[in-house]
Amino acid sequence: MNNKINTLNPIKGLFRIIAFILLFIAEQIPLAILTLTKKDLGSKYSAYLKIAPIATLVLLALASAIIWIVFKRVQKFQSVKFNKTTWIVIIIATILVFAVNVVTVPLMKNTNDNVAALELVGKNNMLILVFFTIIVAPILEEILFRGIFMNWFFVNNPLISVLVSGIAFGYVHAPFSPGIDWIYALSKVLLGIILAAVYYRTKNIKANITVHFLNNFLAILAGLL
Repeated sequence: MNNKINTLNPIKGLFRIIAFILLFIAEQIPLAILTLTKKDLGSKYSAYLKIAPIATLVLLALASAIIWIVFKRVQKFQSVKFNKTTWIVIIIATILVFAVNVVTVPLMKNTNDNVAALELVGKNNMLILVFFTIIVAPILEEILFRGIFMNWFFVNNPLISVLVSGIAFGYVHAPFSPGIDWIYALSKVLLGIILAAVYYRTKNIKANITVHFLNNFLAILAGLL
């Protein structure tokens, strides 16, 4: 994201990989709390439904604060203010994301592990699921996979940075395996690449957050229609 020569020694590189994985886990844990079922907990399920949402929100606030602090430290350049070009990039990216969804969604399997986990969260607390999907995910995932990832890895090779960011984003949504829904995985990789390109082009994390927000909002809207 900058033009300075940045040589990264192996130890620092390993540290950044470990740190990034830990940040991702921290972002995932709050929602994971809400994936337990009555079958898992038995008679404790009613108490769980009262306590789990509070625990989720508390941990989410803590994880968000940590991720934000790290992001503010790793982004060395000053964000470019929104201008006409920024909005043009956002509009083009949103159209591209919409096109990817139109082509890939009809070819996807009916469900997958990621969707199944979200369905469990919805059964336990629909309000938190909607809040997470529309607000939290676009913000935290963009800060992680664009704001932190692209300022830590392949800084001097924007093309590689954009591509690897997209692949990593796709992988965490659909870990590559023989039984994977490859169309779903491809859609997430392409979404990640588009969002990474927006961040690189606009130099403002709010731009790719906006595109991610629109993607998730339209997906929920389409599901309700």
